Amino acid sequence: MKTAAAIGMAAAIVVAVVVANDQMREDNPDPTQAAMTAAAPTDENGLPTLNLPEPERAEEPETTGDGECRADRGDQKSGAGVIAAFNHAYYIQRNGEAARALATPTSSVQPAPELQKFIDAVPVGTNYCIRTMKLSDGVYLVDLSLMKPGQPVDRGTQTVTTQQTDGRWFVDVFK
Repeated sequence: MKTAAAIGMAAAIVVAVVVANDQMREDNPDPTQAAMTAAAPTDENGLPTLNLPEPERAEEPETTGDGECRADRGDQKSGAGVIAAFNHAYYIQRNGEAARALATPTSSVQPAPELQKFIDAVPVGTNYCIRTMKLSDGVYLVDLSLMKPGQPVDRGTQTVTTQQTDGRWFVDVFK
């Protein structure tokens, strides 16, 4: 009984709104008013829905490609490029001086002689690949996969901060 009364009340309100809208259209032929009083689309429950335009696509985060893992020589033309160059010097060239040269003077990267000790501890024949995702200017999330001979893939992530100096990019902080 209460439901029937509520439906009847709702129907009466709808009729009153439609009649008022019709009178407003006759009294005020302003096209903006007509647009405001036009019937709104409804969903399957009879509730009004909004017809919003499709949202513009947000800028995609800078990555190494479609999730691809890279193990190239890299470069100093971008933050992601210098991260690739550092890893190439570390795992492929196995050269502490070359890797350290890609870091800022105040970097958290160890001096070349200490860095070389870490490199020498990595088994010869170790391969790697990295995926980088730009988090903000100069800051990247790096997913590193190490393939040591005869061992399962060792995977880890770290945040790497890079810095541009005199038009070239350098690694700065590894966390």
